Amino acid sequence: MRRIDAPELESLVRELVLSLDTSDRIAAEVAESLVESDLRGHGSHGSIRMGTLYLEMVRSGEIRPQATVEVERLSPTTAQVNGNFQYGQVVGRRAVDIGVELARDGGSAVVGVRNATHLGRIGEWAERAAAAEIGFAAFVNTGGTSPLVTIPGSAERLLSTNPLAFGIPTFDVLPHPVVLDMATSQVAHGKITKRSVEDRTIPKEWTVDESGEAITAARVFEEEGQGAMLPLGGLTTGYKGFGLAIIAELFAGVVADHRVSGQFDERSVNNGAMFVFVDPISFSTRKANRRRIEALVNLVHNADRSDAVPTGPSAKGDKMVLPGEIEYKKRHKRLEEGVPFRNEALKLLTEVARQLKVEDSIPDSFDV
Repeated sequence: MRRIDAPELESLVRELVLSLDTSDRIAAEVAESLVESDLRGHGSHGSIRMGTLYLEMVRSGEIRPQATVEVERLSPTTAQVNGNFQYGQVVGRRAVDIGVELARDGGSAVVGVRNATHLGRIGEWAERAAAAEIGFAAFVNTGGTSPLVTIPGSAERLLSTNPLAFGIPTFDVLPHPVVLDMATSQVAHGKITKRSVEDRTIPKEWTVDESGEAITAARVFEEEGQGAMLPLGGLTTGYKGFGLAIIAELFAGVVADHRVSGQFDERSVNNGAMFVFVDPISFSTRKANRRRIEALVNLVHNADRSDAVPTGPSAKGDKMVLPGEIEYKKRHKRLEEGVPFRNEALKLLTEVARQLKVEDSIPDSFDV
């Protein structure tokens, strides 16, 4: 495991994107988003995406780096954003910008997003809205173009991971917003992709095949297409994740005027979404909102913790925290100490840089 300085990493990613026929502004936005994911501990949606997804999508025409994002105002509080297959990190920014503007003017707003290719880490859009002291909710689909997730009683790949994300400003009670970013499958697909790059296994609770057994080799799932991801709740309460996925499919499809699963057979990534924006001050006072947040923070932070009560492999630590708190702390630590990478991920980025003839931008700290 090596630690890479975040500015050096962002500089490399910017050069990778820039070499794929786009503008300085777009390259900077994509690089910033990807490295922010690395900093916050979500490497599955970070810089390795240049090698696991985006390079191929640009070469195939699924991402169009010269595209112009179009915004159509439908009413004083509604809009639709057509990404026209630009990088999702660019499309997401435009959607948040218009949604925040409309919510400040009208108290709330709804924005449909379509043809956004891959919107990346959906929690980023929650963070950006909350930084403007606007509440946020997102319901995302892929237009049926990248089925990975099954439904209860099946092992067929039928749905996407259909993420949901929510962000609430904390009005300086905490130094970060409360942000929940989750797939409606057991985990985000990127978690499996990252483990495939690193040639690692995956927990048996994440997948199932037609015999009812788990696929535990990430590369078998990714490269051979065996098995399907389980909906959130797994084999016990997977009907809950399935239900949430259907809601995300339909909200994104209707509000974005975008396809849903079952309407399209092409195997590519093309996110549609419904973004909802709420100005908390239109409904309550800043003082009252602070009291609510303080009460919840105290409740969670002061909760009794017992080592005898299991939390699952993903919930580690000796203190109860709110959604978004771990990411905030991890970001500050990684800005100081560097972003940890396994050698396999660094080799992947190095190979991409060589393919794109920007190897001079590879940081010396990669040393692979």
